[in-house]
Amino acid sequence: MINVFKPSLHARETYNNNSIDSSYSSSAAAALLQYDGNSNSTPVLPFNYTVEGLTRDVYPKPLHSHNDYWRAHPLFDALSVGAVSIESDIWYFPKTYTLQRTSTETTAEGGNKVNATTSNGSSNGGGEPSTLYFRDDEVYVGHNQVFLRPINTLFNLYLNPLYQFLSYANPKFTYTDGSGNALLGDQNKHSIFYNDPEQQAYLWFDFKTEPNSTYDALKPLLQPFIDAGFLTYYNATDDTLHEGPLVLTITGNLPIEKVEEEEIRYTFLDGPLGYFNLSANENELQRWSKLSRVASGGIQGLLGDEYNSTLRNDFNDDQQSKLQELFDSAHKHGLKTRIWGDVTWPWNLVDLHLETLFQLGSDLLNVDDLQRASNLFPN
Repeated sequence: MINVFKPSLHARETYNNNSIDSSYSSSAAAALLQYDGNSNSTPVLPFNYTVEGLTRDVYPKPLHSHNDYWRAHPLFDALSVGAVSIESDIWYFPKTYTLQRTSTETTAEGGNKVNATTSNGSSNGGGEPSTLYFRDDEVYVGHNQVFLRPINTLFNLYLNPLYQFLSYANPKFTYTDGSGNALLGDQNKHSIFYNDPEQQAYLWFDFKTEPNSTYDALKPLLQPFIDAGFLTYYNATDDTLHEGPLVLTITGNLPIEKVEEEEIRYTFLDGPLGYFNLSANENELQRWSKLSRVASGGIQGLLGDEYNSTLRNDFNDDQQSKLQELFDSAHKHGLKTRIWGDVTWPWNLVDLHLETLFQLGSDLLNVDDLQRASNLFPN
């Protein structure tokens, strides 16, 4: 599926392929993945997933796909287990720049030869110097600037497939006699979950670059979702929240002033969960209740030095009481909650912590191993 709606900061072309199938060769797909960024427009990555194929017989689960772009199939792996929340780290550069390194040949999974590189630019057995171009009209996805790839844009990995899935889930129903809308029952927009069309999906943008310019680069890419009515938004003029199938949240470097000054807010800010305690300033909490849909916090920051006791054990009664107080306060103000930065090993302790956090009221569980976490919530 290929999108034809892509807006731009500068003029660009789009591809017209429909999907990766038998007519789309593996060599052509590999060539796209090796795209070096040196062109007038970035190729659009085709994909062969459908919303029905991904989410049929899969029930939504309260999982947040942490660093989702690390996965073999970003977005698609998360949806296939029912994760309702997905995180992307995004980068925007106001000037085009190049990255040079020396490439070498190595053996990838399956025995296929692919280009690899050394971190210091030296050759492990010889190789040609390569140059990658990172454009000033793209928003890129990745954890570290060193390992960004020109083909891995926010549009390619997330926005294009999500828009296609939401469009498929919201077709037009028209009587053949032209008398109007033939859709029966609920007229609200459907989400991307086949078995639960009312379940919202949460897409996160972790800003890794300067917040204001990154926000300005992001906004044009969201316009098709706005035009189609796919986004949850807040109207500051009449203090009303309008629910849509997709909730967008910015975390990391927050463009607080830019978002707060908007009368219609289609993107929300990651709320500071640590603020939601018994001694909190109510005016400040009300402010964040209108800027956010989710309040997050790092577990070490929330528990302080007491967190060290949980590196080998479950949360004790006092710790659970403190966390539940924060969750309850956030819920009282209409926000969901998320904890990040907890243990990642051993697995039995990871599972124990996730189960405890869920029971205390955490709504989006931060997970790295999607399949293991999904087994905590069997269909």
